[in-house]
Amino acid sequence: MKNHEQVMSIRESQRLAELEKVIARGQKTFVEVGLALAEIRALRLYKREYSNFSEYCEKKWGWARRYTEYVIAGAEAVKCLPEKVRTIVRSETAARELAKVDPEERAGVVEAIVAEGLPVTAKEIRRRRLPAPPTVPTVPTSGTDGTNGTNGSNGTQATARTLPPPPAQVLDATDWPIPTQLIPLWQRAGEVQEMLTTLSRVKGALRTAQENKDKLFAEVLFSSALSHLDQAWTDVKTAKPFAVCPTCQGQLPDKCTMCKGRGLISEFKWNTCVTREDKEFRFKAKGKR
Repeated sequence: MKNHEQVMSIRESQRLAELEKVIARGQKTFVEVGLALAEIRALRLYKREYSNFSEYCEKKWGWARRYTEYVIAGAEAVKCLPEKVRTIVRSETAARELAKVDPEERAGVVEAIVAEGLPVTAKEIRRRRLPAPPTVPTVPTSGTDGTNGTNGSNGTQATARTLPPPPAQVLDATDWPIPTQLIPLWQRAGEVQEMLTTLSRVKGALRTAQENKDKLFAEVLFSSALSHLDQAWTDVKTAKPFAVCPTCQGQLPDKCTMCKGRGLISEFKWNTCVTREDKEFRFKAKGKR
């Protein structure tokens, strides 16, 4: 028996099976999927076959632990909303962005978006959670009679000077600023993640069918199907932006062979193609900033 294998009660095994069906079906909402994952993590229902939750997520569903945590956080954020606004948040990316908002302000953010007649998207939530621009104290305007204050003899009122907001800065996964012209492309990462989630759900459904010896799938060659899905997941993931290209810095990407013209590179390329010197340079430059 492996070191991480532990005895599970019949009740725990049954509950694990129920929760995994919720995840595998893929027809339930992302909220139910996230809450199912949260319960599996909290009760350590993965312990029979996996040493930790990260290993369970990766091997069972093909999801990185970081992504799974995002799903759980988003689901829990939506669950805690008042019932009248809970169903308005309909996408996983919006829920993930909502999780970054102070819990006491989440309902108000959603209601404000709806009041403007806009869809509740990650972009709209992000726009409302940005900090307000800094202000300086009110500076009284001097009156014509030489007196200072808000009540000079000429009735001049004090005016408040507001500093312009600092330029918005979106950072990549290495905490490096993304050039403004690349931000729209960077923000499309959610499209890739949705594809990865779909592939993972198919993989999970096939694994469940294999484990349960589902007769509907009697002619399916599971090893081949799962292998192809694993490869598809790996290939599609390279479309997900991870970092600003260290070769062209996202400024002149058209002829850059590293990023192939998009100014951004995937996590795979960052880990395998970027030199240690380039990574160290970015780390040092980031420290100086």
